[in-house]
Amino acid sequence: MKELMKNIMNENLVQMIISNPKQGEVIKIKIRPVFIQDQLVFQKTEYIGTKVFHENLEQTDAQAFAEKVMMEQFKQCQIETETEQISVLVSKKGKVTIKRKKLQNACKNAENTKERLMHNRKKKYLLPEGEPVPFLVDLGVMGKDGKIHQQKYDKYKQINRFLEFIDDIVPKLPEGRELTIIDFGCGKSYLTFAIYYYLHEKMGFDIRMIGLDLKDDVIKICNDLAAAYGYQKLEFKRGDIADFNDVDSVDMVVTLHACDTATDLALLKAVSWGAKVILSVPCCQHEINGQIKSEFLAPILEYGILKERLSAIITDGLRCQKLKEEGYDTQILEFIDMEHTPKNLLIRAVKEDKQAGAAAKKKADKQKMAVQELIEKLHIDPTIYR
Repeated sequence: MKELMKNIMNENLVQMIISNPKQGEVIKIKIRPVFIQDQLVFQKTEYIGTKVFHENLEQTDAQAFAEKVMMEQFKQCQIETETEQISVLVSKKGKVTIKRKKLQNACKNAENTKERLMHNRKKKYLLPEGEPVPFLVDLGVMGKDGKIHQQKYDKYKQINRFLEFIDDIVPKLPEGRELTIIDFGCGKSYLTFAIYYYLHEKMGFDIRMIGLDLKDDVIKICNDLAAAYGYQKLEFKRGDIADFNDVDSVDMVVTLHACDTATDLALLKAVSWGAKVILSVPCCQHEINGQIKSEFLAPILEYGILKERLSAIITDGLRCQKLKEEGYDTQILEFIDMEHTPKNLLIRAVKEDKQAGAAAKKKADKQKMAVQELIEKLHIDPTIYR
């Protein structure tokens, strides 16, 4: 088994499917080679019930992993390489049987190896690599040739991921008029520029966009860049979320990593404007962490890190429930991988146009009562409700 895995775990591997478990909750495992920034790695996909988990492994780690699970957890493995098909069976006593079958088009398949591997990894981004985007060049994400700087690849994926969330709700945006978008706490404004560029330059929407931040130097740099690109309706202002009253109505509100109750203030502003779309990535949810009390949850709450995470989950759950009460279709989505930051959840809320029927109103009233009971039992007083 060890010799087999050593010989086939290379770029000539097409895929390996490990199945027929002897024990454990994993029902199937797939392994295939991919290139990530010119580095060969092996993508492992584990199937647990209806859930799927991905991880990229180095070559030696992939060999050791496949050998271990085949000898300990599974009975069967189907391997396809560029030149042959291999079937592996492991008996209850650990006897390994290997059968091989040569493929007819082995030489032709081998010639296409590199192209296949690159295709495996290639993802269609809304801002494709290789096409220079001015703001991404100036902000240091890509070079003038459109190639992404290796140390900024996570930022590049984050920007595209965020644009995917926006692209999903484009059909919900009003048509035939100027759209107003506010980005609270825009910071270096990677996403502010990305939203404007995607919606205005690529999609042709007539938009006015305002980035709001408290740092004067950041505001100046961003305004200079917007002017240099000719983005006439993109402006950056110094201001606080609670005191901002420069517009009467807003179509989309974006708030990224607004600390603690600043997220609640941004949501309040968005709802008061009747914003059609709200995109919020909360951060540092301290408020409930300082309030929560529960005899029932006491065994959990005595551990600081668990209390902090539970408080963050409750905070964002209540924010979503309040947005639903205000007529928004609300989701919580994973923004970026947990390996990059634990602050990886995004609240996306879209204002519903239709009036709820009697059954829906009854369900909503029942949910309101459940939320109120939760607040009382945890002895909390969340800003979003207050």
